[in-house]
Formats: sequence, C-alpha cells, structure tokens
Amino acid sequence: MTDQPRQPTEENRLNRPKPFSYSLNDKIRTLVMRTMALVTSRSKEERLDFGKERIERILLVRATFRLGDSILATPAIFLFRRNFPHARIDFVGAPIAKVLYRNLPVDHLFTITKRFPDASWAYPALLKQIRSVGYDLAVDVSASKSAIASFIVGFSGARFRVGCRGRRDRWFNVRTTRPSEKNKYRVLPAFLAATGLETKEILPSLILSPFEKEEGKRRVETLLGSCRDPVVGVFVGGRKILGKRWPVENFLKLIRALSRAGVKVIVFLGPEEKKLIGTFKQALEPAIPLVFEPSVRLFAAMVSNCQLLITCDSGPMHLACAVGTRTMAIFQKPNFEHWRPPRNLCRVLYEPAGIVPEDVAKISLAELSSRRLNVDDSPRGVESEYRAGLIQW
Repeated sequence: MTDQPRQPTEENRLNRPKPFSYSLNDKIRTLVMRTMALVTSRSKEERLDFGKERIERILLVRATFRLGDSILATPAIFLFRRNFPHARIDFVGAPIAKVLYRNLPVDHLFTITKRFPDASWAYPALLKQIRSVGYDLAVDVSASKSAIASFIVGFSGARFRVGCRGRRDRWFNVRTTRPSEKNKYRVLPAFLAATGLETKEILPSLILSPFEKEEGKRRVETLLGSCRDPVVGVFVGGRKILGKRWPVENFLKLIRALSRAGVKVIVFLGPEEKKLIGTFKQALEPAIPLVFEPSVRLFAAMVSNCQLLITCDSGPMHLACAVGTRTMAIFQKPNFEHWRPPRNLCRVLYEPAGIVPEDVAKISLAELSSRRLNVDDSPRGVESEYRAGLIQW
C-alpha cells in the first residue's frame, strides 16, 4: 500500500521556512555562544567523587521543546533524588516540563523560551537567577546533545559542571566519555553512571494524582459509557514533516477494523492534527469518539485508562509508556532501535514496505487477548517505589 498523496496546501505548509523571528533568534543565540567561546577560556578539569563531596544544591538541565524529550529526562530527577534525598534539586526545561513534572521530586523548575524577542533577554536573566542560588552541581542531562543546555550548565556558576566530552565541553569542568548507547531510553542512565552516580533501571514516569486518574476515567466513561470491553486509544498524529505519520486512510481502516471486532476505540488528535477532525468525523461511525484534549495531563489521564494505545513514533508514545499504558508503536522508518521504548512497555511495528492496517488490527487484538490473560494492575517502576516510600519527596 502506498502513502496517500499530500494535499498541495499541506505540502506548502510543511515546507514553509521558519518565521523570520525564529531564524533571527537562532542566529542571535549562535552568535552569543560563539562570542562567549572567544572571550572565555576552557575550564580546568576537576575530579568529582559523589561519595566525598558535599552536594546540597543540584541543577539539572534539558533544554528541549519536544514532549518526548522532556519525558525521557525524568529518570534523572528520580535518580538524583534517590542519591541525594535531602538536596535541593532544580530543573531547567521547556514550559511543557513545568506541566509534565508536576508531582515529581523537583524543588523548582526554571523555564526557557525560544520566542523572539523574549529569548534575547531571557537567557541572561535566567543565568543571573541560576547563579544566585550557588549550585554545587549542574548536569547537562541531554548528554551534551543540546548547545543551549551545555551553555546553561557551563555558565551556571556551579562548583561542578558536568557534561560529555566533545565540541560543547568548553565550560564543563567534569567531562565524561560519551555513552556508546544509542537507544534514547538507555543513553541517560549510561551517562549518569559514567559520572559516578549510583544508578538503577528507572523508566521515564509521569505521576498522575488520584484526582487526575479519576477525571481521566470519568472522561472515558462519558465518551464510551461504563462497560467491560477493552478500550483502545489511537493517536493519529506524528511529525509528518519527518515522515513519521501513518497515512490517514490507514488509520481509518485500523479504527474501523477494531470497532467491528467489538473494541471500544477513542481517537486522539494532537494540535498538529486538529484540522483533520472533520475528515475523521465524516469517515467514522458517530459512536467512535474523536478527542482533541489541549491539557497534556488530562490527555495522559485518559490514556492511562486505556488498555492499549496505538500510535506512530511520537511524543504520546513516550507519554503512554510513562503512565504505564501498554503501547504499540508504528514506525515508518528503520530507526526504531534508536527511539523505541523497552519491550515490556511497547511493541514496535515496522515493515520496510510499510505495515498494513489489517496486520496492525490483528496484532492489536492478539495483544488485547494476551493482556486479558495476564492482567496486572499493580503500580510499576518509580510510582510503585514512591508508594512504598523507597523514594521520598
């Protein structure tokens, strides 16, 4: 099956150059960092021994604006809280992190911006605020994949400034070897272990409050009614500009097949797919609900009440895994080993020629049948440890 042809208007929109303000902002940031590199010297290497140093103030930095990247940074929070239960732990991230990290063991969250002209003066003000705290430790938890994160860590004024060796290590004074791991779920733990931090396997997690979980359940029951049938969420999004989104017609065939098999389906659309609501409404039965939920936490709460979420490689793939919902991820490209969640959380579907909706439907039904035979509603990972008091905050 070949991909559906793109509409000319969509093609034009995707190929539209960045707005002038964003391009100018990128150029200003690049110029500032190059200038700072010219007028500052390379930091002297220091030896960091967590067992001997007094670490009371910690700053973690992940300067990304993507939903998935913010979720993937959460293990750093839990690992540092485990190792330093009484320390002040702050985080620098995008505005979405402030929403996602609610109920996580973070004392304060600084936000970054990419909006012009705000970004022109926001970063100097941010650095001034950060330096006033007097951090003992600042860590670039992107493993030095982000120039902005390296810059913030480097000029944080922290006694120890940690990142990977490479072209962005100028202002670090603790430099680690870049991890050989390529998978996004394994890179961060490997990097933190290389710093000498005591680590263990902790998966990305979002902690929903009991009220949020109940509200998610109420929303699902309002859409579908109270029933014992399995509920499957289908997120029809994905970054089309990167070729990650499945064709709309494929999603429609999948949704119809699941519905005919007696599965209760909720179709989720993100901001980039909001314009497709009319297309799905015309093509699907009225009983199949379409949901565009702008609140990320309410969306997560609804997903947590699904037995399965089917999605392309996208932020909601990571979000579903972070709230403990079994996930099936449709990959359009052979880079799934780089992005895939662990197998116990997610099943990856990929075929070089493109996987067809009928096969996805069959695999989904088999997955649901297997889940019915192996029901495990116990809390998992970080949340279970939190309930048991092993991680305290």
